[in-house]
Amino acid sequence: MEEITFKTEDGVEIAGNYFEPKKEHSPVFLLLHMMPSTKESWNPFASLLHDNGFAVLAIDLRGHGRSIDKNGIRLDYKEFIDPQHRESMKDISAAKEFLAGKKDVDMSRLAIAGASIGANLALWQASRDENVRLLILLSAGLNYRGIQADHLAPEYCGPVFMLASVGDTNAANSSRELLNYFPGDKKLEIINGNSHGTNMFLSESGMMDKLVAWAVLKMK
Repeated sequence: MEEITFKTEDGVEIAGNYFEPKKEHSPVFLLLHMMPSTKESWNPFASLLHDNGFAVLAIDLRGHGRSIDKNGIRLDYKEFIDPQHRESMKDISAAKEFLAGKKDVDMSRLAIAGASIGANLALWQASRDENVRLLILLSAGLNYRGIQADHLAPEYCGPVFMLASVGDTNAANSSRELLNYFPGDKKLEIINGNSHGTNMFLSESGMMDKLVAWAVLKMK
C-alpha cells in the first residue's frame, strides 16, 4: 500500500491509500468513507479486494483525515454546509484522473464502494459515469446532504449490492425503498444489529468475503 496525494480542480489536496494492481488490465475499486471517518476505515476491505485482483484507491474526502488543505485554507467537515459536502464530487473526479494515469489499471472496469454519505456520493458518480461497472452501498440514505439517491438510482443500470443493519432504522428503510428504483441487477441484505457503514464489517463475520466474492463474479 502506498500513501499518495493529488489535487482537485478547486485546489484541495486529497490524501489516499493506493494498492497497486498485481497484473495488467486490472479492475479498480474506489472507496469512499462515511462521516465522520477516514480512508483507513476501509483498510481490511481494501486488502481483501487487492488479494482478489483489484487495484484499490481509498481516499480521505475533503475536510476529513489528511484532506484538509484547500489553497492554504484549513478545511473541517464539521463546519461544512450541505453544498460543501456535495463538492466532494470533485474529489472523486480527481481520484479518477489519478487512477487513469496509473499503469495496468483498466478504467473501463471501475467499481465504487461507499459508506453512508460516501454511498450517496458513489451513486451520484455512477449515475453519470459509464465507466462505473458496479456499486457497493453501505447504509445509503434517500437524501444525504441534498444528494437524493432516489433520483439518481434510475440512471444507473449496473449491478448494485446494498447493505444495512436492521437497527440502523433510517439506513435500512432507505435501502429497502431505494432498491425499487434501481433498474438493473440489484441485491439488498439487511443484517442484525445497529452498525452503520463500514462498522458493519466489525459486527457481521464474513460480510467482507461475501461482498468481494460478489464483486469478483459481477466484474467478469
